[in-house]
Amino acid sequence: MPEFYAEPMKNRKSCSVCKKTAKAKGKKVLLTCIKCHAITYCGGECQAADWGRHEWNCVPVMVTEIPGKGRGLVAARNIEKGEVIFEDESVIKLAMNAQRQFTDPEFMTSLKQQIDSLPTEARAQYYKLQTHDVVNNYNLNRRDEEVFNLFWCNSKMYEKVGGESRLNTLHLNFALVNHSCSPNATNDGLKQKQQKGDEDVSVKLKAIKDICKGEEITFCYYKAVEKFGSNPRKRKTAIKKSLGFECKCPVCLGHVPVQEKTLRKLIEATNKLNPTPSDWKREAGIWSRVVDLTMELNIGDPHEKIRALDALVRFAHLSREKDLLRKAMGMWRQFTKELKIENIQRGPEDLERGLAKWSAEFSLSNAPKKREVDAILRMIQGDLNISV
Repeated sequence: MPEFYAEPMKNRKSCSVCKKTAKAKGKKVLLTCIKCHAITYCGGECQAADWGRHEWNCVPVMVTEIPGKGRGLVAARNIEKGEVIFEDESVIKLAMNAQRQFTDPEFMTSLKQQIDSLPTEARAQYYKLQTHDVVNNYNLNRRDEEVFNLFWCNSKMYEKVGGESRLNTLHLNFALVNHSCSPNATNDGLKQKQQKGDEDVSVKLKAIKDICKGEEITFCYYKAVEKFGSNPRKRKTAIKKSLGFECKCPVCLGHVPVQEKTLRKLIEATNKLNPTPSDWKREAGIWSRVVDLTMELNIGDPHEKIRALDALVRFAHLSREKDLLRKAMGMWRQFTKELKIENIQRGPEDLERGLAKWSAEFSLSNAPKKREVDAILRMIQGDLNISV
């Protein structure tokens, strides 16, 4: 778990281990951990003695109470756009099947055993996680229900290849990141990895803006910006009903201008999309409008903009609109370049290689056949609700 916030964030007056002050050691400034900048020591001896504990907490963020939100994370140093803030490995895993049922009938025993095996600070952090009411479908006693709800409300579902089995995984650092409709960070999605012969799942938190020391770190909890509508009051109500908290981000507090008008236009454009498209030129035109509106918004996760650009590229290809395809690819490359996030920057190149096998049909302006349509749209149908 990240170190706890304390003022001042830099040049603290006492060693985190022995509590000796800089003045007592004859120094004006104590040593700061060069990696995270979140903790200070009087010297190398205390730093080495504390490393066994601090290593697990050595990330450039600190835990603090955020007014009106509860616990959250703030930057312990300046963080640049595109930088990986931290990679968070799962600390608790419970297996589920495709029907979202726990495969272990003694899942509560497994959950409590995993909690008990956590380091002391991590275990304390687990019981301080925020939660909301969850329907008890497992006939748990009150104490077990409280323990389970902490896991359920803060875990993420990772679907294994093939979709027949899943893991619900808890990432303690990531669970501390609060929501904002206008975030400064994004998650890189759950990634499977092997560690010590065991399967694990990790998630990366990456900065999408320059973040100043002391600034709260946030990401957007929802995927579709149009999900909660454009009316500010109704939007806040819908977010509270869906996500279980009252959003107090700059957008919902009215500090980000002109978002309602743009959102309304985006919702209108999105509603015109055909879930079973056949008029490729019409759909490409609507997606061009969706992209322009999405790029105007200062809210939502950057993956929403990428999703819209990805769809525009595919529909521009199917409609044989060469200029529109060129425009879409150019916008996508420019956007990913500005984000400075490596895995996102590979998106346009990967899609371009996928479209290359259909270049002959595109060049000849041949109407796309079913095989080509299926290949082009298959990868996006889940997110965009498109039937192929």
